[in-house]
Amino acid sequence: TLPVDERPYIQLPRLTAAALWSPQGWSQLQTGFDSELVNFTRAGCNPCTTLSGCSVPNPCNLAGTLPASAANLSGWRLDAMPRVGLDFSGPGYFLRPNLAWEFTQYELRDTDGAASAPQRSLPIVSLDTGLEFERQSGSGGTRTVTLEPRAMYVYIPYRDQNGLPVFDTATPDPNLIELFRPNRFVGADRVGDENGLTMGLTTQVFDSASGTRYLSATIGQAVYFQPARVTLPDQALNSVDTSSLIAEIILSAYKNWNLQLDVASNPAVSAVQQDELTLQYHASNQQVANISYRYRSGELAQIDGSVAWPVSSHWDAYARAVYSLFDNPAADPAVHPESIEDFAGFQYRGTCWSVRMLWQRSISTRTGAQSSGVSFQLELTGLSSVGSQVTAFLEQSIRGYSSSANRQPIF
Repeated sequence: TLPVDERPYIQLPRLTAAALWSPQGWSQLQTGFDSELVNFTRAGCNPCTTLSGCSVPNPCNLAGTLPASAANLSGWRLDAMPRVGLDFSGPGYFLRPNLAWEFTQYELRDTDGAASAPQRSLPIVSLDTGLEFERQSGSGGTRTVTLEPRAMYVYIPYRDQNGLPVFDTATPDPNLIELFRPNRFVGADRVGDENGLTMGLTTQVFDSASGTRYLSATIGQAVYFQPARVTLPDQALNSVDTSSLIAEIILSAYKNWNLQLDVASNPAVSAVQQDELTLQYHASNQQVANISYRYRSGELAQIDGSVAWPVSSHWDAYARAVYSLFDNPAADPAVHPESIEDFAGFQYRGTCWSVRMLWQRSISTRTGAQSSGVSFQLELTGLSSVGSQVTAFLEQSIRGYSSSANRQPIF
């Protein structure tokens, strides 16, 4: 139901190569590179060989290729980034200057008169440094409290990238990981110009004897010394001189219970941009339950519950439900509170074989129509598996769950 020019690109083939090397006797010097070669094509051709026999409009011509107006470009992209850096680390400190050079080359099809082989090349300079202070606390020094300031300076010069396509690049959600990345975009089609300093402060509380962490709290923000000029198509220039204020709190409240709160505040409107609150029970990697509330201003409000639980020595049960609380009939009548994804399933683990089955239902069209399906996987212990990769889906969908860790039966 999506228009052809809005469908995601198929990335096939996709080849990646990376390396990291330090000369013998001087481990502080680190050199390496990251590279990727990928072919982007649209999924949009109907199987009809003639236009007259098609039940739906066919965006393909008779040769089976998309016209330029529908394809919105396709082609190859080569991205290569050699880098060199120093790592001076010791008890309580680190200092990591880095220099990288990113080169991107395209070979495009169906350009409709535009350049078919655009390229981009630029340096990326960063200096990441931090300290760690700690002291004993509590009766008899039973707890250890840390204070960890961190700062990272990034300089990336401006390059005009309006002539480059956008295959897989987007602006990520604001979080602490993205805050300390040099590039403010995810994907190789854009490298954001930057001259700014990111600062963060973390405090943690540990049990001095066992090392168990009770509390971790972090706050961070970036300050920009000049306004950004590189944007994605149809994206407005950001005129603010600071990033979102990011805060994260992780609390190990009692035994296997954990509480995590992530908040991003937008300085442009002085309001919460997004937040996520998660309560988790995590007895083991196979015995976990989560309940989350997720909010993004003007876009979504969701309740997400998931569980993976062993019900006997051989049987495990899984389930997840995601319900949208977002209601915006004025802008889009199709956006209203409803269940957007549900699944439930089980696993039987035998001595020489295992079987997994999963039922899933999710929204499949813009109008809110839902589709459902069943996945099945048979695994012969020590040999191979037949069927869909149910375990990979479960690990991505249920926070804290892992199928690879060993555990003893609970009954």
